[in-house]
Amino acid sequence: MPETTAPRNFFMTVFGVVGFLWFVIHAAEYLYARYDALHAMFPLPAPLGLAPLFEVLPQWAEISLTAAIWLGLLGAFLLILQDRAAVLVLSLTFLASLAVLVWAGMAFMEGVAIVGSLNVAMFAGAQAAMALGLWLYARTAKRYGVF
Repeated sequence: MPETTAPRNFFMTVFGVVGFLWFVIHAAEYLYARYDALHAMFPLPAPLGLAPLFEVLPQWAEISLTAAIWLGLLGAFLLILQDRAAVLVLSLTFLASLAVLVWAGMAFMEGVAIVGSLNVAMFAGAQAAMALGLWLYARTAKRYGVF
């Protein structure tokens, strides 16, 4: 008997593509912040860029932000591919983004609300919210057998 494939879930595609584009933007900003030659060749517009943020981040928050960005990119890509591993990767993304959110709260309490042109609490909150939304969707899709 021939094997039948289920039709691709529309919302899986939407969530995956939106999440992937979100993390692609932050991955590009990360590369610009880490590689000065790249930033010198193609400068980013004023509201973009994580270089000033990396100058004030403690090392544990820097590692957490790096993990959140790259794991989020991988998790969103796995969501597009309808891979069950997306749930695990996106849960790790959410945990890493929570660590950055904790630092943002500590920085806000110390009076460091804006770094460069970046509001740290809004940035960290948006990262955590995106990671949480993608993880919740992937977990629900896995529970209901979408992939």
